[in-house]
Amino acid sequence: MMKGGVTRLAGAGAAVMLALTACGGVDTGGSSGTGDAGQAKQELTVTAFAGAWGELFKKSFVEPFERDTGAKVNLVYGANAEWLTKLRASGGENPPFDVIAFTPDASLPASSAGLLQPLDTAKLTHWKDIDPVLRGKSAYQGKQYGVPLTTGSTGLLYRTDKIKTPPSDWSDIFDKQYCGHIALPPLTYNPGLEFFSALVTSEGGKLSDPAAVDKAFAKLETLKGCVSSFPANAGNAATVMENGDAWIMPFWDGRAFAMAQAGSPIGFTYPKSGPVGALTSYFVASGSKNSELATKFLDYLSAAQNQKPFAEGTWYAAGNDAIDYSPAFEERVKHGPEVFEKFIWVDYTVATPKLNEWQQRWNQIFG
Repeated sequence: MMKGGVTRLAGAGAAVMLALTACGGVDTGGSSGTGDAGQAKQELTVTAFAGAWGELFKKSFVEPFERDTGAKVNLVYGANAEWLTKLRASGGENPPFDVIAFTPDASLPASSAGLLQPLDTAKLTHWKDIDPVLRGKSAYQGKQYGVPLTTGSTGLLYRTDKIKTPPSDWSDIFDKQYCGHIALPPLTYNPGLEFFSALVTSEGGKLSDPAAVDKAFAKLETLKGCVSSFPANAGNAATVMENGDAWIMPFWDGRAFAMAQAGSPIGFTYPKSGPVGALTSYFVASGSKNSELATKFLDYLSAAQNQKPFAEGTWYAAGNDAIDYSPAFEERVKHGPEVFEKFIWVDYTVATPKLNEWQQRWNQIFG
């Protein structure tokens, strides 16, 4: 969303470059604008992942919202970590953003620290159409905080010109024929942690079980000397696969389908033991002085007619289950509550406190 990943991510041409790399923010001024009648124009500051993801977000959600409401949306481009850092610095007062995009690794600590507002879902006219599984993944301690936008599926992205028999499950990445041609994201990058979670849970274990975690690390040790690259962002991941530096990598479905549509020899496998869910949701910052306008924006964000072009442009399944997708999307992307229920989901309540320790163990293996 990386996924952090992105997620999310993709569409033809420029959409292949949906790297969630940070770039400078844009105008985040206050309410200095004026409407046609000379009255102060309402303004909202909203975050979006940088690159083509952000451009499509602007077209799908921001432009319709501004057109229909007369309000101005100031987009701030970047990524999870910097937004969370800035929210923490605000201490829940005068936050730098009104509406924030977070994946669960950031939304969990943000909500736990009181930096996000619980939602009044009665004010969201499309809430009944939002997938029930995804709702639960953006709720904490019995309160709903986030509006699910898209969910990617972490599986195995591979080169179709190098791998003639598609991989079928997570264990296939350990096949000796791929030694020297494997890309493996670190645990501090969402796809890496999602892959590690798959290693644990596909064997019947849990991240909370130290023995199951040890078993997964022992499995990773068998890849020592076989990994050719360690991409830590979406741009690097795309580059190593497109250049042929790697033939196989745990990554998101949307990225794979976008690269394939743009002409790259890329395939994607949803592992039979379960892909890993990668969710992006939107939240309202605690202390926002524009909560009412922010809720109205989230209503636009959750509408099927707005989520559809974004989902089809990024190749990520939308949070709204009422969308009538194109045949091309339906053919490729797995989605819906029955699918999401069977996903492996990272338990961030366990993973986040242990992440530094696990990354150190990962570093000891791969140097």
